[in-house]
Amino acid sequence: LGRGGALGLALERWQRAGLWVMTRSDPGYPWRLKERLGQESPPVLYGCGDKALLGRGGIAVVGSRDAGEDDLAFTERLGSDAVGQGVAIVSGGARGVDQRAMLGALENGGVAVGVLADSLLRSVTSARYRKHVASGHLVLISPFNPEARFNVGNAMTRNRYVYCLSDAAVVIGSKTGKGGTWSGAIEDLEAGWVPLWVKRSPDAGSGNPELVARGGRWLPEGPGFLGCLANGGRASFREEGKASGLPLPEGKTSSSPSVTAEPRPPAPPVAGDERSVPRARNEVAPRPSPAPPAIPGNLGFYELFLIRLAELTSEGPLHPDEICKRLADVERAQVKKWLQRGVSGGEIEKLTRPVRYRRDEVEEAQASLALGGVD
Repeated sequence: LGRGGALGLALERWQRAGLWVMTRSDPGYPWRLKERLGQESPPVLYGCGDKALLGRGGIAVVGSRDAGEDDLAFTERLGSDAVGQGVAIVSGGARGVDQRAMLGALENGGVAVGVLADSLLRSVTSARYRKHVASGHLVLISPFNPEARFNVGNAMTRNRYVYCLSDAAVVIGSKTGKGGTWSGAIEDLEAGWVPLWVKRSPDAGSGNPELVARGGRWLPEGPGFLGCLANGGRASFREEGKASGLPLPEGKTSSSPSVTAEPRPPAPPVAGDERSVPRARNEVAPRPSPAPPAIPGNLGFYELFLIRLAELTSEGPLHPDEICKRLADVERAQVKKWLQRGVSGGEIEKLTRPVRYRRDEVEEAQASLALGGVD
C-alpha cells in the first residue's frame, strides 16, 4: 500500500507500451493454470497480445539454451509442422530451443504462447516479436515484474506454467539432474499435468533416456505425429484448431496422424482436493469417489454455496478459515456473509470453542433447495 503511487506510475508506463495486467479473479484467466495449480497458480499475470490464446492449449516445447544445431533445426521444423496441424506452441521464450520453436511456428503463420521469466517489457518491444504480437498470433506473459532481470529461481518457477498452459510437452534435450529443462520435466512427471514426450538423442550424455525411464514417452516419428501427442490419437490438432479458430496457413491440407499415441492419462484433480496428494509409485490408488448427485439448475450462488459447504463438512465441521481456503475462488468477505446468513436462517449450524460451521448432507441440502429461486 505504501508503494501505491509508484505502482500507479509503473502501470501507466507498462500500459503505454501495450502491456495488460490480469489477476486470478478475472474471467479471462487461463483455466488450465487454475485447474492444475489451484492456489499455486500465479495471482497476477502481465502480458501483451491476444489473451484468448492463453486458453487454447497446445504443445509445450522445452530444451537447453545451448542446444546443438541438429536439435535446434529439429525444433524449428517441429514448430513449422505444428502450423500445418493447427497446433499452438507454448514455450519459455528463452534463447535456444524455446525461441526456435516459437519462431518456427510464427514465421509460418502459426500461433505461440511465450511464458517469460524476465524482461517482458523489453521483449514485447523487440523486432523479433513485435509484428507477431500485433498480428494476434503471439501472446507473451510473465508472472513476474515486467522489468525484472533474469533470476534462476524465477526461471525454474516459470517452467511449471509452460507445462500447465499446454496439452502435452516435448523435451528436445536434457542433462540428467541438471538445469531447468530436467527439473521442469521431472516436476511434470511427478505432478501428472500433461503427457511428456521425449526426443531420441544420439548424445551419450543425454538425460532423455532417464526421463523415459521415469515415465516419459519417446516422441513418435513421421508426419502428423503432433496431432496424436495430447489427445491419444482421437483427432488431429488441425481439426481441433479449426473448431477453436486457430489460424492455419493457406494451401495446407489436413494430415492424419500416422502414429497411434499411448492413451492420455486422466487429468489430475484440482489442487486443494486431498486426492491430489502425490502417491508413491507402488502405492495402491484409493477407490474413486461416487459421482456427486445432479444439482438443480435454478439455484443462485448462495444456494450453491450451501451445497458445497455440505460437501466440505460431510466429515466434520470446519473453521471459517479452512472453508475460505477450500473455496479459493470466492472472496473471504463473501464467504463470511453467507455463513452469517445461513446461521441466522437456520440452514448452517455454528459450533463454538473453537468456532466451526457445518451443513447437512449434500442430498438433504439439495432437496431443501430444489424449489428455491435464484438469489
